[in-house]
Amino acid sequence: MQQKVLHLKENGGRYFYRRRIPERHQKTIGEKMWNRPCGDVSYQKAVSMVTAWAEEHDRLIHSLDHPDTAVKVREATEARTMAPKVTALVQAMEAGILPDRFDPLDAARAGMKAADQNPAFDAQDRLVRYRGILSASFGPHVRIPTDPDTREEFEMVKRMLERRIADIAGDRNTIRSVAELYYKFAQIKPGVRAKYRRNIAKLVATVGDIPISHLTSRHLREFRDSLSPDMLGSSLAATFTPIRGMIAYAIGEELIQDNPMGSVKLKHDKRSTQQRRWKPYSPEQVQRLFLAMEQFWGKRLRNLSDDRRKAVWMSVRVQAFSAMRPKEVQWLQPEDVTDRWIRVQDSKNPESDRVIPLHPEISDFPAFFHAGGLKCFETQTKDRVQSVRHNFTRLTRELMDPPLDDPKQVLYSLRSTFSNAMRRAGADQEMRRAILGHATAGALKHYEDGPEFDQKRKWVRATDPRRIYIDPGEDDDLGTDDE
Repeated sequence: MQQKVLHLKENGGRYFYRRRIPERHQKTIGEKMWNRPCGDVSYQKAVSMVTAWAEEHDRLIHSLDHPDTAVKVREATEARTMAPKVTALVQAMEAGILPDRFDPLDAARAGMKAADQNPAFDAQDRLVRYRGILSASFGPHVRIPTDPDTREEFEMVKRMLERRIADIAGDRNTIRSVAELYYKFAQIKPGVRAKYRRNIAKLVATVGDIPISHLTSRHLREFRDSLSPDMLGSSLAATFTPIRGMIAYAIGEELIQDNPMGSVKLKHDKRSTQQRRWKPYSPEQVQRLFLAMEQFWGKRLRNLSDDRRKAVWMSVRVQAFSAMRPKEVQWLQPEDVTDRWIRVQDSKNPESDRVIPLHPEISDFPAFFHAGGLKCFETQTKDRVQSVRHNFTRLTRELMDPPLDDPKQVLYSLRSTFSNAMRRAGADQEMRRAILGHATAGALKHYEDGPEFDQKRKWVRATDPRRIYIDPGEDDDLGTDDE
């Protein structure tokens, strides 16, 4: 008499492996029973085969008791179930023999409604259905509607579907989260990081905070087209800078395989380098500017608190006598300001870090700063420069008579103004680069003591943007970069 072997069945002299799948795993595996023929083999061989299959399935059942493993197997199972249906639909579309009355958008709506309202569906059932709908109704084989209203609805339904997938799948690698990982990895400076976050927020507002693996070229073109058509090429490129960085990071970390920016075209800035630069103020204009600051900011103003008025005035003076970027002034820390120098750290990039000797004309700045004179700007969490920029523009455009209304002369122009004044005072390019924080200045810009520092202090003290120097006749070819 043969010993009974678990899961071994005989029918008509042939052997089979037959085993009921535990009910808790039937949906995950996609079957209720395991049925496998052993083929035309001996009883001993059948026993060996069934024993091996049973051990394999014992391990599988044990692994499926872990939720994460169960989810992955379930997704694979359901994907296999849906794949033939989606493939058939895609083939029909490509062949021009679509099912009667099939409309991708209507099909997506109906599919989502059916999945949402089916009481027998659990989260994984809906997840697989959503993914099947996404492939069938919004895949590369589907033509995007040309009618603006229909296209808007098309994109809205697609984003809704993607959000539902992300919610169930639990993909934490959304656009916002990956962007934050990129900032940290690339050691993006705080000021730049805030600017990057604003641009990423614009992208999210358009396409949703979807998993980065769902971000497509279509999404990016949609975002590009949503921006102002009057935006300059340089501004458009700046808007996409953090997006490019985030995508490059995601590829490097194997969060995505393909670059969705690859086929996205951005318009080029056709202006020359000279045209893109901010225009410096002339010495005569700086003289008028300082008189106007004394006249209007030297007394109380309506709609501007005394603390804010004094802070704006001091910020402009510091910029005028240091060539610092507006945001560099606002992000100074207590250890960055002494009676001898101002240290710029965590600026636009590491190459911008530098030590600037304190100009005699702003010798009152350290005491003002350490007394908390600039703290009133800390409430401006998005852009600390906003108040300075606004009041400076109002001063030059509205209060001064006649106004300084050249559109290329702005608050940032004070940086190139000081650079030009240094050139006219006789400072060479290396010295000017050290003060402005250009990479090519080498170690000179980092000295806070010694003969190198003394050289910098000499030329800073010799420079006054209000003074009319004998022009040496050399063009200032340094540039001062964008804001």
